[in-house]
Amino acid sequence: MPTPEPAPGMPIPFGIFADTGRPLAGIDESALEVFFKSDGGETAISRELEAKADASHANFGAIGDVDPNRLEEAGWAVLFGPGVDRSIREALQPLLDHRRAQAGDPLFKVFEGASGFQPGESAAEWLARQKVRMDVVDPLLGVPFYVMIVAPPHEIPYEFQYALDLYWGVGRLWFETAAEFRQYADSVVRYETMAQVPTTRQMAVFATRHDFDQATQLFSAEVAEPLVNGSGAIAPVGVRQKFALQSFIGDPATKQNLHRIWTGAIPGGTPALLFTGGHGKSFRADDPCQAQSQGALICQDWPGYGKLERDHFFDATDLPANGRMHGMIHFLFACYGGGWPQFDNFNRMAETPKEIAPKPMMARLPQRLLSNPGGGTLAVLAHVDRAWAYSFRSGKTAQIQGFRDVIGRIMRGDRLGQATDQFNIRWAALSTELAETLEEGRLGRKIDPRSLANQWVARDDARNYVVLGDPAVRLRVEVMPPLEH
Repeated sequence: MPTPEPAPGMPIPFGIFADTGRPLAGIDESALEVFFKSDGGETAISRELEAKADASHANFGAIGDVDPNRLEEAGWAVLFGPGVDRSIREALQPLLDHRRAQAGDPLFKVFEGASGFQPGESAAEWLARQKVRMDVVDPLLGVPFYVMIVAPPHEIPYEFQYALDLYWGVGRLWFETAAEFRQYADSVVRYETMAQVPTTRQMAVFATRHDFDQATQLFSAEVAEPLVNGSGAIAPVGVRQKFALQSFIGDPATKQNLHRIWTGAIPGGTPALLFTGGHGKSFRADDPCQAQSQGALICQDWPGYGKLERDHFFDATDLPANGRMHGMIHFLFACYGGGWPQFDNFNRMAETPKEIAPKPMMARLPQRLLSNPGGGTLAVLAHVDRAWAYSFRSGKTAQIQGFRDVIGRIMRGDRLGQATDQFNIRWAALSTELAETLEEGRLGRKIDPRSLANQWVARDDARNYVVLGDPAVRLRVEVMPPLEH
């Protein structure tokens, strides 16, 4: 099947409106008008973009003599939000004790109260209060490399997490009940201390492909299939790490098969890594279903635009009571798959930001995966707000090396907060390009508003990947024998 081309100059988001069954809009044309009115780039909007485009350093992560996969060198910390109840701290205590034993003093830290987050504080300001600057991480200076934020995103914003994650390995954990926190803590500790792990050395790739839909055709053709089958001289992902691959691309990407993956009913049992790609479900800000079902995965069962029924998508309520996802890492590519802000990140060029939710939230599906009663996923790597084809495309050319790098590092057994660093590097590179474009505008060169808007969307698309869960988790590949064929 030939690779479909997007409309000229327009990005493609991966989401479907729940009430209309139609695709989410791309960049709002009215927002582009702001750039036509700019004077050499010197509008408030342009100055905001320039201020955000400061992540242009070449080196990321821990200093060279620290192995980020060894907690006794990299360290681990938890940052509690100011409104976190004591019962949550108590529920997480087994995980805190486990990480303290691994990292040891002084590389185990608990940030709360006076040392914790203060409302309105940026990541750089919080670091400054710890006497640390935004730079390559030396864990002994006071902030360990791995930082787990325990707070809802309306209390510690996603923007704080994005910025801190430029150098540190950052994850976020938040649930509705203390019981879910305890379940997650017990699940991670049990996985890391059991003699044999419950997952097998394989990755399942689940990607929809609808004949009527350009976005899923692009993703399956340019990401999912090359990962599974290789491309040209490039081997399928996981060959070096001796991972088997299970393919659910196109017609097999059904709701029933997603259920089979999460119950370990596929050949070989529960995969250690699940990679899903397709549309996420989107709701209006005033829809009461938004909190529970936004970001739900739209499956191959969806028959076409204009209709979206209960049997066409998989949300948190569909997770089976007998789920067997303990020890899995889920890489989830879809709009709102990880959560969403209150205001649309990709429509802030307009004078009035578009409100898309009553408040920032985490998606419920990852929360349920992490806190599954029979043992949850170790972590979910997902996207906040809309996810775009920019993640795997540059112009008309597929660029999936970032996906391959992250997946390969996870398969290698790297800790997740370190394995995902490629997204931070891309964010920084795009920030540099954006800063250069703005500088050219100040020097008098006429900048096409559409091109500038696309640069900005691509930059924040790379920024908005988040780890949900403990960023120090890793696959115990050393105790996973290769599957027999």
